[in-house]
Amino acid sequence: MIAKISSTENLGGALGYNFKKVEKEEASILLAQGLYQNKEGTYTMAEVFADMQAVIPEKCRTKKMVFHCSLNPHPDEKLSDEILTQIAKEYMETLGYGKQPYIVFKHGDIAREHIHIVSLRINGEGKKINDTFEKRRSKKITDALEKRFGLIPSSKFADKAVEETTKIDITRGNIKEQVASALRMVLKHYRFCSLGEFNAILSKYNLVVEEVKTEFRGKKYDGLVYVPTDDKGGNVSTPIHASDIGRGVGYTAVQNRIQKSKQAIKPLIPAIRHRILEVMCSSPQTEKALQQRLEEQGLCVFIRKNESGRIYGITFIDDEQGVALNGSRLGKGYAANVFNTYFSNPAHNPFLDETLYGSPSVRLEQIDKAQALFQSMEDGDNLVDELIEDMADGSFLPTGNDDWKEAAWQRKLRRQSKIKLRRRKH
Repeated sequence: MIAKISSTENLGGALGYNFKKVEKEEASILLAQGLYQNKEGTYTMAEVFADMQAVIPEKCRTKKMVFHCSLNPHPDEKLSDEILTQIAKEYMETLGYGKQPYIVFKHGDIAREHIHIVSLRINGEGKKINDTFEKRRSKKITDALEKRFGLIPSSKFADKAVEETTKIDITRGNIKEQVASALRMVLKHYRFCSLGEFNAILSKYNLVVEEVKTEFRGKKYDGLVYVPTDDKGGNVSTPIHASDIGRGVGYTAVQNRIQKSKQAIKPLIPAIRHRILEVMCSSPQTEKALQQRLEEQGLCVFIRKNESGRIYGITFIDDEQGVALNGSRLGKGYAANVFNTYFSNPAHNPFLDETLYGSPSVRLEQIDKAQALFQSMEDGDNLVDELIEDMADGSFLPTGNDDWKEAAWQRKLRRQSKIKLRRRKH
């Protein structure tokens, strides 16, 4: 079960969103805590709004006083109203909102049934409910609820989301909704360190992102637009500005995702290098053969070419790990240039050049050792990256009897010595 919590100052907006679903018979009210129920035994938007508004002091120091949360069971779960109600009660009680006025809606407008809860972040005395580490505490609560009610773990959501997300098809209509759905999945599941890597992932869903720079009243602004494409990458619809899609897909959000990804992907790089090296040692003669053999290794490859057919970009995507990496990010020996040279002359495979790398079996063993070193050394990410990149460009020639830890340690000392010398000169 996944919980999505938001804060807002617009009580009418949070309630209105849910009550409109009720009016359209796309949602129903499961529970109301501490709210007025009329003679008909129902709840109306106006009455619930008035009840909650009465709790908010005229001079409220808390700006975003509205708590809005959705609890999302796994799409394969079919839970009864009684269980969903009990889950909502226990969730709110444990999170600290048990004595607050709140209302619970069950949404059935999409295949995945889920619930929304609207409450207040301040009590009757105008004091703010403790929200310290709220999302972290929420995750612990949902994990406990999964065990208590025997629910499918939230870890299974990503695989399901990737499987269910299809290519954007403008003939189906609702283009903006299709684009928003694909973006939400990609930005949640995948990690990438550049817009190029982001585009490599989006291309699988017939979508491309473009950066837009504008100037207004002397100030410069950066933005993003998303463009639906066909299978060949040609534009098939009007670009959609990120602000028209909603929060979380704009320039700032994507840049934040890029920054967070840079550290997260480092532990994955050696293993991805290893799998690519295994494929290249088999000397695939065509790009199609490379693609097929990489798929057997759980990798997709996205190749970019210029008008003359030269490969100028190559990105490897691991759907299971949720990561996209440009070849150059893996090391010099995995850059687009190397693959372009190889496919221009498949008879000469640089990955089999023993004068640079040693035998293929030795190289694979070296990368295995590099991965082990990564796990055992605190600063292994930088050291292993350097060692493997040196193997790729031939500046490190292993003898077969090297002590890898000693070699790495010596390299680190040399690097630190160079830094100290530069500082003294300045």
